Amino acid sequence: MDSGKEHLGSEIVQTGKCLMELLQKNLCPDFVRAPEEIALAAPWEEADYRVGIYLYDIQDYSICRTQETVINESLRRLPPKAVELSYLVFCNEKHRFGGLQREQLHAVLNEVIRTVYDNPVLTRENGEEVGISFLRESAEFKIRLWGSFHQALWPAVYVRVVPVLLTSRRLRKVHAVQERDYRADPMQ
Repeated sequence: MDSGKEHLGSEIVQTGKCLMELLQKNLCPDFVRAPEEIALAAPWEEADYRVGIYLYDIQDYSICRTQETVINESLRRLPPKAVELSYLVFCNEKHRFGGLQREQLHAVLNEVIRTVYDNPVLTRENGEEVGISFLRESAEFKIRLWGSFHQALWPAVYVRVVPVLLTSRRLRKVHAVQERDYRADPMQ
């Protein structure tokens, strides 16, 4: 029996890797030469990658109701916390191998959009499915976001992944009914 102390993975890490693998599968080798050139990366990082996937926001997703998990007869895990992850997928314009030419950059972003559109569900390594869709951010928001990176606005694809369920570490004991007594004492 499981004691409730099994390894709790990082659901956010799993989700980011799953998104990265989806893009690697669909962009390589026609649009990006090698899978290693698609990475979880920040726009300001000085690394050799062509396509970056950056998690820029995590929001509560309480619209999704969750239920506690039964560990055994006397132990329950509190319900998982549902969150919404917001990513931007961008081409690294600082790539050390000469960067991308504009036409190539547009072709890669076109294929990122097609991949997200054609794959509205991500299946993570644990078999859990999460939805992926486009975010419609305002130009003002994008300018502020990129400005916070000390970068000019770059073209990017903004996506959200929901619901990502973060397993709770809190357990609650349940006392199972062992015996019932239906006898009533006579009234005096």
